[in-house]
Amino acid sequence: MELRHLRYFVALGEELNFTRAAERLHIAQPPLSQQIRQLEDELGVTLLQRNSRPVRLTEAGELLLARARSLLANFEAAVADTRRVGRGQAGKLAIGFVGSAMFAGLPDIIGSYRDACPDVELVLDEMLAPEIAEALRRRRIDVGFARPALLPEAGLAQRLILEEPYVAALPRAHPLAERDDIALAELSDDAFVLYPARPEPSVTGLIVAACQAAGFTPRLAQEVLHLQTAIGLIAAGVGVSLVPEAAARAQTGRGVAYVRLAAPAVTAPLTIAWREEDVSPAVQRLLDLATRWREIAPGLARRN
Repeated sequence: MELRHLRYFVALGEELNFTRAAERLHIAQPPLSQQIRQLEDELGVTLLQRNSRPVRLTEAGELLLARARSLLANFEAAVADTRRVGRGQAGKLAIGFVGSAMFAGLPDIIGSYRDACPDVELVLDEMLAPEIAEALRRRRIDVGFARPALLPEAGLAQRLILEEPYVAALPRAHPLAERDDIALAELSDDAFVLYPARPEPSVTGLIVAACQAAGFTPRLAQEVLHLQTAIGLIAAGVGVSLVPEAAARAQTGRGVAYVRLAAPAVTAPLTIAWREEDVSPAVQRLLDLATRWREIAPGLARRN
């Protein structure tokens, strides 16, 4: 039994006339009759009462007609869904991201992706950059938005999305809070609120390197896991820190002053990372949208 037998039978069962069913199927009547006979022989039952006008279905034929319609509908849906998944228009996409990506780029990219692929289920998971690398290796996520860039690793690829300057985040009562800009060295006596330095790569590694280039090693006031916690502690006067410019714009009015850093600037790249050998259509669509965002985002996306 093949699908064509079911298609032929459904057409005949709905038309109850061999001539009309053959015309509907764009075949001659004798081959249609032959295919229906083969189906009856395969099943070992009579499906049609051929001596009546119009042709009538037997009880077995009525049952098969209902089941065949369902089978064909399910098969056609499976074919359509398979093609949509193959084109990246359906399925599931797991995305890991660092929290700061939500302040610049990621919401726009995710919004564009949902508009383009509304039937793809997005699974979002906030994590640190080293966790993104591990999740990619273990196939827990398909794509990761990392800051800083992941360490070079065989099998993983990444593309720059954003090279964003950092600004100083100071308590409102800090003596430098009203300045338009400050040199990083002016914070040498302050304690810093920082993320964990290990495992690498970490934003803290970039901040420490920038401070050491400015002539001092930052003193740790408190280690935190999330930007919101850091902002709260800075507002409470626990210490100072450096935060992405876009995050600073989104956090105004919380007891924290954001002050530009004089040259040389401190920057941390935001990248999109994926497995080199596993670029599915859904992943490729996200990569294309991220690249497009980078090209059109005014004043944020920087080219290599």
